Amino acid sequence: MSVLAHTRHDGHWRLGVVPASAGARRRACAEPLRARDVELLCWLAEQYGARVDQLRALFGCHPRTVERTLARLRAAGLIELRRLLVGEPAWVNPTSRGLRATGQGFGVWRPRLGVLAHVAAVNDVRLHIARRSPQSEWVCERVLAREREAGEHLPDALVISEGRCVAIEVELTVKSRQRVRAILDELSQRHDAILYFCAPGTHRQLSHLAGSGQWPALGVRELPDLYTGTQ
Repeated sequence: MSVLAHTRHDGHWRLGVVPASAGARRRACAEPLRARDVELLCWLAEQYGARVDQLRALFGCHPRTVERTLARLRAAGLIELRRLLVGEPAWVNPTSRGLRATGQGFGVWRPRLGVLAHVAAVNDVRLHIARRSPQSEWVCERVLAREREAGEHLPDALVISEGRCVAIEVELTVKSRQRVRAILDELSQRHDAILYFCAPGTHRQLSHLAGSGQWPALGVRELPDLYTGTQ
């Protein structure tokens, strides 16, 4: 077990690892969870995991506050924190103990390099929508999977706002036109609207389909950039 040390480099806080004493581990385990701790664990569980910079954006507080919270939760065995990609912030995901604390019944997520970009993009979209529509409800993919019927396409999330249910799709790679059309047909039958957040290549494809007028409730957006102010 270890706790996180704070080191400053070029004006940014980074996470290092130093051994934790047995006393520090016992104190962390004995300390009751705070409301924000539970909120963080639930958010992480719903999204599978998140990068540290996304958690800073989630709480909008000083980086050191986030680092201290993560250090405490890690020392208590509630989260794992690992650097998975060179040059990127560390990833955080709940342990089995952390998931039990949420009461949501999700299983432990094992990060795979092939899905990290997509998970991160969905996180950014959730943060973006929460900023733009704070009263809306986000229903995550993990919840939708529990109610999925055999063969049914699963969107990345649903957003419920003002009585409308919007299917959220985050698309980083270009699918065949036939496949995308089939998804649009299915989602348009089940939901009030469909909103795609796309990488450049998929944005061109989806924009063309939206322009056809065949799916009047289809919206297409670029991926939000929460870190340069472009939203």
